[in-house]
Amino acid sequence: MDEREIKDFLGFAVDAAVEAGKITKEYFLGSMDVDTKNDDTPVTEADRLAEAYIRGCVEETYPSHSILGEEAGEEGRDSDHRWIIDPIDGTQSFIRGVPLYTVLIALEVKGEPLVGVIHNPPLQETVAGARGVGCFYNGTPCQVSTTSKLEKAWVQVTDYADLVRRRPKFAKRLLEGSYSCRTWGDAYGYLLVATGRVDVMIDPIMKIWDIAPLKPIISEAQGVFTDLDGTPNAMGESSIACNNTLHKQIMRLV
Repeated sequence: MDEREIKDFLGFAVDAAVEAGKITKEYFLGSMDVDTKNDDTPVTEADRLAEAYIRGCVEETYPSHSILGEEAGEEGRDSDHRWIIDPIDGTQSFIRGVPLYTVLIALEVKGEPLVGVIHNPPLQETVAGARGVGCFYNGTPCQVSTTSKLEKAWVQVTDYADLVRRRPKFAKRLLEGSYSCRTWGDAYGYLLVATGRVDVMIDPIMKIWDIAPLKPIISEAQGVFTDLDGTPNAMGESSIACNNTLHKQIMRLV
C-alpha cells in the first residue's frame, strides 16, 4: 500500500468523523432519550445516527470493506480492510453535558490498525494518524511531550476507581509517583497525549472500538503505546500511551 492511498484513507476518516460529530452536536446539551444496552452501558439516538452516517460513508466509498461499530455490530465481508467505529466515546460525558466526548474511527488492514482518528465535536479538535504518514492535530503535525520524569508528569486515567479495583498496587504507586493524576479521560485523554498537553494516558480495560484508533495516533506522534503489561498490542484489553522515557518508568511501577 503506497503513501498516497494511506493518506486518502486518513482524509476520508477525518471527514467522516467531523461530519458525524455535527450530528452529535445537534443533541449535545439538549434533551435526549437514553437507553441501556445489554452490558448496562448507555446509548442515545445520537450514537445510533452518528454511526449510521459513518457506515453509509464507508459503504458508498469503500463498498468491499468490512465494518464494525459499537452500536450496530459487524457487517462481515471477505475483506482485508475493516473500519471500526465508536460514534460517541464517552457517552456518559455526552449525556451529562461534559464537552470531552469524541468520535472514533479506525481502519485496520489484515488485523493491524493503519489509520486512527479522534474527533472532539464541542471543542472542534481532531487528532489523526496513519502508519508512516504522521500524526496531525487539526491538520498540523503534533507529537507527545518530552517530560522525562514521572514525578513531573501529568497522568490521565478514564476512571481512577476502576484502575484501583483492577490494579490496586500499581494505582497506588502511580498516584504517589506522578505529579498529577486526573480523570475525565476516555479517548480525549489520548488526544491530549498525542498533542503533548498531557504526558500519560492509562486505561485498565478497553474494548476494540475504544482502542482501535490509538496506536497509529500515538506511534506516529513519536510516542509509545502498549497494554498495561508492556506488550505492544494494538488491540489489547488495556492501554498506556506516553513517551518512551516515561513508559520505562511506568513499567517499573507495574
